Amino acid sequence: MKYILFLVALFSFSVQADVFFEAEYGEQPDHLTPVDYPPDEYDRKIINKLFLTDGKLGRFISRPSFGVESCVSVYEYSPETEEIDGASRNTQNNGKKFFITVTRAADSIWHSMPQSNREEKDKQVEVIRTDREISLHLAVAIQRAWGRMLQQTKYPAKASLGLDGTTYQFSVWVKGLGDLNGETWTPDKGLPAEMVAIGNELAEFAENKAANEERLLRRLKEFEIKIPQA
Repeated sequence: MKYILFLVALFSFSVQADVFFEAEYGEQPDHLTPVDYPPDEYDRKIINKLFLTDGKLGRFISRPSFGVESCVSVYEYSPETEEIDGASRNTQNNGKKFFITVTRAADSIWHSMPQSNREEKDKQVEVIRTDREISLHLAVAIQRAWGRMLQQTKYPAKASLGLDGTTYQFSVWVKGLGDLNGETWTPDKGLPAEMVAIGNELAEFAENKAANEERLLRRLKEFEIKIPQA
């Protein structure tokens, strides 16, 4: 019996030997997938326009098919002074401070490229910037959630199709691993969808100075617990 099964397997392999591998189609994965590399012109324009800080503690980029691009960057600042929102803020004794910066394009960066607009011209795009100082606790919670989720980044087992929608990209710096990157496309369930929701909530929090950190801290910690161990 084992010999017969071996022959069947061998025959199947021989039949497929001259057929290029193709992925089957299925549902979206419950993890992030690698970001295309090297970056193309659109990627470089987003970086040049929206990456105004280093974002090492967490970055969340929204790239809609229709609409304007945005970026949430979380970072640490330690020199004696920095210009934030037009005002110089002192950091006594080089004490570390943590910030969320939200950058939103006033017009579509994609449609500012000559190959993507009717005029076939390179158009200037203004960027709206919002900064908000946050606690060490929130900065840590963001970095930990991003780090654990991005550590799970891998290619999907199956391909998934979709039109238009939004591509969401994430990155973070983790000691011992360096820069981690991953993305997802218009997720409607699972961990990627929850991570996108948190990213949007971070942007809303930064732009609404009246909002407090408690809800975000709780949600980030609950999210981290759900992520499988690498």
